[in-house]
Amino acid sequence: MGIPVWKANESATPLNPTEFGFTPEEASKLGGLVLVEPPTPPSKNWRYRYYQNGQNHCEEDLKKILADRAQHNVTGPEPYCTDKPTSPPTVRGNAFLF
Repeated sequence: MGIPVWKANESATPLNPTEFGFTPEEASKLGGLVLVEPPTPPSKNWRYRYYQNGQNHCEEDLKKILADRAQHNVTGPEPYCTDKPTSPPTVRGNAFLF
């Protein structure tokens, strides 16, 4: 019986707010860190929280989310703040170990 070895796709491309349906005018009012939230089962959707210029609370929101995860013993990939959000990783099998 083999064990699949999974590897994330390394061609992650930077995202911008217009790719999520924001108009260029709306996107110009956003800035700073973006909160990236990996999916929480049963959901398979990644979430990206953009903040308005001068009203960025990414780090504060992240602390609240991490505290809530700890309180509820949530496991899996943790959310994070970044100034260069990328597409969700695509996972593909590339080998079997015997």
